[in-house]
Amino acid sequence: MAAARRWQSPPALLLVTIALCPFFFALFSALRRHRHPPAATTPLADIIIGSTLRPNPNPRRRKLSESSSSSSSSTTTSAARHEHDLEHVLNLATRSPEDIFTEGGEDHEPLRVLFIVTTLAEYDKGTRGTTHGADRLKENVLPLIIDGVTSMISRGWHVDVYLICGFPTLEPSRESMLRSALPPGVGLELWLDATPYYYVKKFNQDLKHPGEQRIEPAPHGLSRQHRFVVRDKLMEYDFFTAFEDDMRITADHVVNFLEMSAEIDRLRKEAERAPDGKVHVEDAVPDRRTSRGKSMDKANVGNDLIQDPMTAEELRRLWPGFLRAEVVDTRNGEPHPLLEGVSPQLDNHAWMRHVPHSTEYESQFGTLDPNVCCGVPEGRARTPPRPSKDDLVLWETDITAMGVRRYPGAVGWAAAQPVEDRSDVGSYWSGEGHNYDDPSMKRPRRINSLLGQQAGWMATRSQILYFHEHACPGGFLPPFDGWKEWVNDSLQTRNGAVEFWSGGYQLFGKCYYNRILSLDPKRFSRQLLYHASNNKQRTVRKEKFVRISRFLGQLYTVKERALESLKG
Repeated sequence: MAAARRWQSPPALLLVTIALCPFFFALFSALRRHRHPPAATTPLADIIIGSTLRPNPNPRRRKLSESSSSSSSSTTTSAARHEHDLEHVLNLATRSPEDIFTEGGEDHEPLRVLFIVTTLAEYDKGTRGTTHGADRLKENVLPLIIDGVTSMISRGWHVDVYLICGFPTLEPSRESMLRSALPPGVGLELWLDATPYYYVKKFNQDLKHPGEQRIEPAPHGLSRQHRFVVRDKLMEYDFFTAFEDDMRITADHVVNFLEMSAEIDRLRKEAERAPDGKVHVEDAVPDRRTSRGKSMDKANVGNDLIQDPMTAEELRRLWPGFLRAEVVDTRNGEPHPLLEGVSPQLDNHAWMRHVPHSTEYESQFGTLDPNVCCGVPEGRARTPPRPSKDDLVLWETDITAMGVRRYPGAVGWAAAQPVEDRSDVGSYWSGEGHNYDDPSMKRPRRINSLLGQQAGWMATRSQILYFHEHACPGGFLPPFDGWKEWVNDSLQTRNGAVEFWSGGYQLFGKCYYNRILSLDPKRFSRQLLYHASNNKQRTVRKEKFVRISRFLGQLYTVKERALESLKG
């Protein structure tokens, strides 16, 4: 009887706990919905608090490929086991559509591409040179998706689109507009209200609002959410592109990326087989220098590497990069800040006195093709049609941050983009020999204004696996829960803002990758990405802009200086 009486009169704490269970369950569910993208289909029973999202049923684990030990020796073995799929994916990407649709079974399956786009707003807010209320989704985002997807399916690829949205809802008519505009056979998945929540913390990890214990939206974390999509879809596709919503990505960019990546990987394998563990430049120019430069920072190499042999590990860290471009737009008839005045800014770009631009390369190697990145149809409000090569401009780096090098094999001469000092595998810096009139000037490294963020990344499945399991401390994909790398919270700004996730800063900083741009104008043209909002030219300081054709000419000037230095 006593036991019965105790049961009939439970402690107050137990009553409170039972009463609060539904509340905590609802709160937990609401938080989890921001951690995982929607599944392809969502049963009604899985809808919680109005969300169309459901948790990832897969267990958390760092290794996504075959399991391996965490010991250093087995890690090396596991890395060696990464049978890169680059040749296979390149073969799929470059086959003619006729080959793909020939009967023959599994060997004739098309390249499967997941085209991921992250967009913050359905309508422009009037900031950064945009028009308040302009239909961003219809006028800018959708045309770019159609450009990219159409270019890919014309090659016989199978393409699906995944749109990650920072806005909470989308009218059925608007979703219907998206689906009907896509070519037949192209799938579309939407992740609405994808902005995550977090506890705002100080740099020392103390809560910023300790007395309130409130969660807040993390708009900067929207750029992180594509990583959850990639993890969930990793085994379903051969190739992934993940970019911001105003970037124009086409099949030409993908094929060029795969061709360069496959050649770099071929050289890596050659270095692993070589007796000295290195691959050498064929027909190298005699090097008569009697001394070599030393590192001026934490790099393991100096700033005067030109045609030095490369190890397999150095080649693992080479990566085909991209530069964002805009097209000078004068259609509104108003004076353009880059063209006005007696001496327009574009004719007097930064550092032109120290590194003049050469035009001789055009007669020998050809010119830029502006249509690869920026050849859009007539009638678009933000992007002028029929650009010339001299209409293309950049603003996110300049010649002071660049180097050049003659890499082995078919990679050949390429520009080395800015990279963190400890990650640098070496190149001939444009400032070698104190070309900028300042003997104390050091090579720019992780300087945001010169780093050249590319607003996204692309990679094959095996490349992503290598990012996650070997190259990137703390991993490239979720759960981002390590203390050492993430301080147990990847949404804190100390772990990176928008550019860290979508601009490639993680890959080209923490993950030790070195981006390169081919000096072959044909390939260089395919490493330019159109920033189709086309608004930086009127909102960023005009001193930062340079015509891309002249920037390439400056790189050729640095190449000639590098060759001259070999004479001793």
